[in-house]
Amino acid sequence: MPKTISHLLISGSLIAATAVYAQENTVTLDVPEVVHILSINDQEQNSTFFGSRQHIKKLNVGENTLTVRYSQLFNLTADEHDIIKSKPLIIRFTAEAGKSYQLLASPPKRYEAAKEFAKNPDIRLVDKNTGTSQTAVLVKSTISSSIVDNVTKAFQNTSDDQNIKSNTLQQLQELWLKASPQEREAFAAWLATKATNAK
Repeated sequence: MPKTISHLLISGSLIAATAVYAQENTVTLDVPEVVHILSINDQEQNSTFFGSRQHIKKLNVGENTLTVRYSQLFNLTADEHDIIKSKPLIIRFTAEAGKSYQLLASPPKRYEAAKEFAKNPDIRLVDKNTGTSQTAVLVKSTISSSIVDNVTKAFQNTSDDQNIKSNTLQQLQELWLKASPQEREAFAAWLATKATNAK
């Protein structure tokens, strides 16, 4: 067999073996739209005002700590919106190589019922291979809010401190209420880059 062909075969085998090894040591986590991951192993996660759309996260093999919260946007009227969100919850678990996990939450679709759900949300981590699950636990200590959380609170508390609100903030709030979900997501992404640059 010519040297170049045998070299190509060996290289191809090494690439295939590396791909198999990487796949076996990859842990994936399916995240639904209504669950916002605040941090993974104390590393703050990029986020939008509402959490994030359904997506897949990569996790390390071994011990993992997730800080999560339930978060959902409700359109109350054509001009009025509200974000229902829970206090942070924590899940600690050992991720096994090659396995897939998912976070599950089934909040009610009605606004008033969702507010009750947010007081004591049921968020579970499920091992997709075995079906075993564990429930997230409410965080006891206070976690410092991200800049996105602070801005969200400012937008939500429109009735508070009316006398000291600037005209600029009122304009921002009005624009926020008129913006489409895509425009809000784009603004949140821009805001996150500004927060990163300010550090």
